[in-house]
Amino acid sequence: MSAQANAEGTRSAVPEARTADMRWLIRYIGRHNGSALGSILSGMVGGAATAAEPLLIGIIVDHLQAGLSMDQMIGDIAILIGLSLIAVLAFFGMRHFSGNIAYAVNYDIRRDLYENLLTQDNGFFQRHSTGDLISRVHADTEMIWRLLAIGFNRASSALLNLLVVFVLLAAIHLPLALVVFIVLALSTAFQIRAGAALTPMFEAVQDQAGMIASIVQDSVTGIQTIKTFGREDSINARFAVQNKEYRRRWLYFKRRYEPVGMLPNMISNLTMAVVVLFGGILTVQGAMTLGNFTQFLFFLSWISQSLLHLGTIYQRYQQTGGALARLTLLLRRTDIESPPDAVPLPTVRGHIRFENVGVQIDGRWLLRGINLDIPAGTVVGIAGPTGSGKTLLISLLARALDVTEGRVLIDGVDVRDLRLEDLRRGIAYVPQSTFLFSAPLRENIRMGRDDAGEEALMRAATIARVTSDLPQLPKGMETLVGEKGVMLSGGQKQRVAIARAVVRDPAILVLDDALSSVDTHTAADILHALRDVLRARTSLIIAHRIATVKDADLILVLDNGRVAESGTHHALIAQNGMYARMAAREFEEDEIELIQH
Repeated sequence: MSAQANAEGTRSAVPEARTADMRWLIRYIGRHNGSALGSILSGMVGGAATAAEPLLIGIIVDHLQAGLSMDQMIGDIAILIGLSLIAVLAFFGMRHFSGNIAYAVNYDIRRDLYENLLTQDNGFFQRHSTGDLISRVHADTEMIWRLLAIGFNRASSALLNLLVVFVLLAAIHLPLALVVFIVLALSTAFQIRAGAALTPMFEAVQDQAGMIASIVQDSVTGIQTIKTFGREDSINARFAVQNKEYRRRWLYFKRRYEPVGMLPNMISNLTMAVVVLFGGILTVQGAMTLGNFTQFLFFLSWISQSLLHLGTIYQRYQQTGGALARLTLLLRRTDIESPPDAVPLPTVRGHIRFENVGVQIDGRWLLRGINLDIPAGTVVGIAGPTGSGKTLLISLLARALDVTEGRVLIDGVDVRDLRLEDLRRGIAYVPQSTFLFSAPLRENIRMGRDDAGEEALMRAATIARVTSDLPQLPKGMETLVGEKGVMLSGGQKQRVAIARAVVRDPAILVLDDALSSVDTHTAADILHALRDVLRARTSLIIAHRIATVKDADLILVLDNGRVAESGTHHALIAQNGMYARMAAREFEEDEIELIQH
């Protein structure tokens, strides 16, 4: 059983994941009824006007054969020109409205997918690669746009065109019209059955596209590592394998898609041959006029065009079905969300309590039996070997993960009963691995608080010792740090992250080995500057170096997911246990480093 499932216990179950299907898509279309209705009506008017044109052409041909003068046919010609103008205006309106709805729906879907993506917990992003998620948000939603753009552009006009044409054909010569109808009906039924098999094939193509996007994203992100270790050839070979697989899947799909795509033309040519054969015989025998025969030929041209449009729409419909299946992943509800009856917590004071907390993942207990009471304003140091559960413990505060057993309380309230917005507004977290956005240095610090003024920004930068690096940067605080902060060193990025947390002024400040990339002297300098900041709130400091946590009010030593020791620095040294051994080992390393220098 997963950690989340255990954590919820008797709590209300997480709602089932929503499904991206055609009914889901129709709900988005329903938000833009005006454009949808405008496109359908315009298409119907254009289709009817277009379908009526061959009727007039046939009448004109019969009038010419009967020897009528041009003056006598001027009315027929005027009506024909009028129908053409109506068709042009109607099709312009159809394109206008169909464009509006295609772009509007695509905008709405991408916005909602992105907003839902941001609500997902850390486990979701660990299970799914970045490149694949990007592919789903971009490439798969593009398939929806392609369907809507052509669907509202051509569907209504093509359908009404076919209806009007069949009525007129039946009025001209019913037996021949029935022959045409039977041929088209049988061929279309076969096309629908053949097209249904394309959906899973296209979904496989899109899955492989996501795989390629993941490789490209990983390669661009890790280009320095790739070059440092000389892995260009192996990465290129890996991409070549996946690219060949993508080509194979595309060709497999296209070799089955193209015959289905050719059916409308094949149907049209077959129908044309039937009409020319039987219609020609009927015309020669006098059962049809030359004008009627001409009408049949023109009508078949409209039928061919309409079937081509409908065939293209159907093919895109099948492709969109595969794309929608992939979008369902992005609609899932996160395992961690605000409860419907959340307890309001407008102001976080910072009193933290862990009550018999345990976390189990994949059947293994990573934390067990954690009982802590941390009053507001306490500075807590957390030490222990790698894998002892330090980061996992503090991740429970902001609900990056939920407990399997026990409770985590902030200001006396179970964190699972609070609104996530209230909970996370009161906590600032500085991880060991810092992420900076491709934006100016000033904006990266301001991300801690959008409304921070210049004085608050500079104070935070000074405390984190970011200001000491400003003379080295070409534009100071306005320097663009590059994607993921590539313009800065590891230590500089960590200092920027600390400044970002300080400017937020949280009730609870968490430093997760946030000084690991900073030299000992600078770390001590930053901790000295942070002294007032740490004392003004509840502060949790995870560190591998004893020097970083020795001045804390309380030091916790974790080992194998349990609190092995706790107390002040001097008390723990006196116990001569794990903490004392860690301190002695660190002292020896510092002595050796001092001798070497």
